[in-house]
Amino acid sequence: MRITNLKNEVCARYNALAKLIESCQKYLLGCPDGRLRIKRQDKWLSYYIVTDNKNKMGTIIKDISSIKTLAQKAYLEDLVKSAQTEQKILKHLINRYEAPTFEDVYPALSQDRKKLIQPYLTPDDEYKENWLNKPYKRKGFKEGTPEYMTLKGDRVRSKSEQIIADRLFINNIPYKYECPIMIDGVVYHTDFRILRMSDRKELFYEHFGKMGDEQYANDNIRRINAYSSNGIILGDNFYATFESYENPLDVRVVDNLIKSQFI
Repeated sequence: MRITNLKNEVCARYNALAKLIESCQKYLLGCPDGRLRIKRQDKWLSYYIVTDNKNKMGTIIKDISSIKTLAQKAYLEDLVKSAQTEQKILKHLINRYEAPTFEDVYPALSQDRKKLIQPYLTPDDEYKENWLNKPYKRKGFKEGTPEYMTLKGDRVRSKSEQIIADRLFINNIPYKYECPIMIDGVVYHTDFRILRMSDRKELFYEHFGKMGDEQYANDNIRRINAYSSNGIILGDNFYATFESYENPLDVRVVDNLIKSQFI
């Protein structure tokens, strides 16, 4: 896991704990004084409210609403203590990562010194550039087909693919359009091959744009099955969006994929 991604996750956890603590403390403000004591005798349970340390036995209560409120109060108090303890640990970790990490060593070297060294970890910009510049042969276009040009300068096959490509580009997601892959002797040109920089994992993204066409749908079911049998698995390293004439591309779905899976 890249250190930036780790730090972001730690910060997100810290903030989630802060919200939990705030929510619990608001509830606790409305709770009655005292704590719940439960006594079991054979099959019977008795409930007591303890408000004075001098009277550790407490006073018996039978109102189920009051009993549940006191039980909930104790539970939330424990939640707050646990969350506050975890926050202290996370705060220390967050502060630690303000210091330089091993990823910062190579970029800080002079160009002359870099030429003499094989880096332990290639910097992100260089890794991304090498990945994008690796040559591949795209699928051709039939003469007379409409031209849809992306912000990156790629020609794609549909308005929906243009929208997807532009959203990837705007969000600085490295991608290759219709990069081929051989599966069981068949060449498939995946719509988008994506490099997720947070863990440098290569992802496959297909947009199935004519799902109302029975032949098209059946062909792509076979494609998805071929992918799956060769380690390209939906939800792991393979993602897809769908549309038909009645249900056009929802760009919110694309944006959610970018935010949750591609960054």
